[in-house]
Amino acid sequence: MAATLLGFGLLATACASGGSTPDNPAAAAASEAAAANINNLQQSSNVLDIELLDVTDGSVATLREAVDGDRPVLIWFWSPH
Repeated sequence: MAATLLGFGLLATACASGGSTPDNPAAAAASEAAAANINNLQQSSNVLDIELLDVTDGSVATLREAVDGDRPVLIWFWSPH
């Protein structure tokens, strides 16, 4: 029973964390920039030219610009968040 309660507590804590706080102007600005840029992303038939949204600052870059080729990259086009 204690293990179950601990598990639910950890799950609740993990689900409650994250998001920007109103007192963090940098996070609010990044969120606004991401919201503005998400509708302008361009698709391409060439995987390297697909545009990506950097959710930390709201900037847009292509996969070609973001990856330098020194290590393997996992391309995940869907996110459960």
